[in-house]
Amino acid sequence: MKKQIYLYILCFIFLLQSCERREIFEYKYEKNPQYSWGYAEFWGSQYAHYGLENNVLSMHAFTDSLSLTNDGYLTGFGQYLVLNDIFVSPSDTIFPAGTYEVADTVAIFTIAPGEVYDEEGVKYDNVGAYIYYIEKNEAFSIRKYIVAGSMQVSFPNGIPRFDCNFILDDDTELKGRFKTNELIVYDKSVTLQSGMQKEKLNQANPFVIKQFVNKQHYKRKYKYTSQ
Repeated sequence: MKKQIYLYILCFIFLLQSCERREIFEYKYEKNPQYSWGYAEFWGSQYAHYGLENNVLSMHAFTDSLSLTNDGYLTGFGQYLVLNDIFVSPSDTIFPAGTYEVADTVAIFTIAPGEVYDEEGVKYDNVGAYIYYIEKNEAFSIRKYIVAGSMQVSFPNGIPRFDCNFILDDDTELKGRFKTNELIVYDKSVTLQSGMQKEKLNQANPFVIKQFVNKQHYKRKYKYTSQ
């Protein structure tokens, strides 16, 4: 009898434990990364064949835990920000100060939102603005699209500074700052004919930057200086 009572007690305890509310595991991604290095690209009037004369810039920013190998492979862990289409006026070749809004338009001072673009059944998943979270646990590495928000460009003491305040496609916030004493802007307009597609990350290995390393015709560059 005592043995039965003891078993009943054990079963009751086990039942209570199984009914306890357990917290759902949620992986925490960095919401306010500080980018320590990067570069920009000037594409000129990339979309002139659509009747758009505004110039196009793109920017790539990396946290200090990421680096490039001699072969152009991105190694380490951290955050990699990509802003593919940033629109400025036809008279601008570098970033004028101001607030750039993420918007589905081609007006000046706008950044194209990230999206998966479908063209006649062919899907392009590297369009617009997004961030790569490259985590130590590969299962949590992910790309998230930037769908709203803004970026403030300013020049305190003549130093280029980019302050981000974005909304991602999962409704989370992405802030972050990129401040650099010397922003290198590569001139891609001299090698890109109007209407040609920009070079993208190698999709077989999404962390390979093909156009950044050992390309002699990309040597021309601007060193950013404020007015």
